[in-house]
Amino acid sequence: MKLLNVFSTIPPLALGLTFMAARAEAFPDYTPKPRGIPNIRVSGGTRSPSGVNCISDPQAPQLTSIFPDDDLGYTTDEYPAFQWYMPSNNASHVEFNLYEVLNEDEGIFQPVYQTAFVPSATAGIATLQLPDQAGLVPLSPDNYYYWSVEVYCPDTPTAVMMAEGFVELLVPEPSLAEALASSNGIDRAAIAADNSLWFDTTRALTDHLHSHPNDLQAISSWQTLLESIGLENITEAPLLP
Repeated sequence: MKLLNVFSTIPPLALGLTFMAARAEAFPDYTPKPRGIPNIRVSGGTRSPSGVNCISDPQAPQLTSIFPDDDLGYTTDEYPAFQWYMPSNNASHVEFNLYEVLNEDEGIFQPVYQTAFVPSATAGIATLQLPDQAGLVPLSPDNYYYWSVEVYCPDTPTAVMMAEGFVELLVPEPSLAEALASSNGIDRAAIAADNSLWFDTTRALTDHLHSHPNDLQAISSWQTLLESIGLENITEAPLLP
């Protein structure tokens, strides 16, 4: 698997942009849009993985969803891409689940998508693209969704680590939709960050980094984005394909 090295020693460069995609001095900090949801970016089980035999270094950063912990997680993409930091491991498999939240108070969640796969053994930031395929309906703007990533060790019947997040589809105002449609890469990511569109921000930046791995501006922007939501400890983590 290809790895993309992201170095924290690269200084911020002139990246950001205004609503009309004009260059600014730096990539903007992500602007969260709280909605009274629980802080669940890292579940309790992921903080103390001592004794977990398929995690190489229990003292290193552990399974963490790449997600602002005080935000619902908005997107304009009907099939968004989800990301999490995966520690070095020899897990048997990872399970990803997406549920539509029908009634949070009563705990009624409707399964939307589930998949399982063997993760990369190398520590890094993993991405799962929700597949645009027959039978899988796109996200609906009428509700919001809960997603989770669970790690299973060999011969372990239950998950040993879990990270979680939320996502909600928004229909942007025409002017914002036009600005997003007419931009790409760092410019599109900065517009999305300025408008609290978390999944649009991360997708634009990481897609650009996969195709332009040596773009110093994009590397610096990615670091700024992670730091702005309190994930300074994984700014150097490689992006896994």
